[in-house]
Amino acid sequence: RDKIWDCIKAHDSVAILIFNITRKVFVFVEQFRPPVFASRQSCSSGQSVSIGEGWGDKVDGSLGITLELCAGITDKDVSLEQTASEEILEECGYKVEPSKLEKIKSFIGSVGASGGVQNLYYAEVEDSQRVGDGGGVAHEGEMIRVKEMTIPELDAYTQQEQINSPPGFLFAVLWFKLNKAQKFVK
Repeated sequence: RDKIWDCIKAHDSVAILIFNITRKVFVFVEQFRPPVFASRQSCSSGQSVSIGEGWGDKVDGSLGITLELCAGITDKDVSLEQTASEEILEECGYKVEPSKLEKIKSFIGSVGASGGVQNLYYAEVEDSQRVGDGGGVAHEGEMIRVKEMTIPELDAYTQQEQINSPPGFLFAVLWFKLNKAQKFVK
């Protein structure tokens, strides 16, 4: 029998777990994500919404703010590491040489929607490598806020019942706990 499948053609991507070894803090990004907002707002209000409709005046925009790894699509003719290095500078303000990135894993980022591959890296940075504010590229429509968290703050965040972070974020945090945390926790 015939079956109809919905899927999205999406670029593959890179994501980078960044840890500042000078101050022992993770460097993440916060962004407003409209699909997350729509889903969380519908759940919290008990109302679904259709295109062209709204929730009235009971809207909490903070429901759409996500905590994510620094990341970007791989749509240029450069190495994955070069793309990751450029994203770290654009989004978080740190200058990291591509050769200093540690490859963690490649995996399917969205098995139910696009099947795109995400290439996950780890970068240790120092305060001296901070050469800008980050925040993304305004003319590309990015509105990114750099968010630093200590290991205990991240532990508390990930222990919440519901978090606004994608699965790759959680995988990277677990990888850090298993492979790097012992260097930084006394």
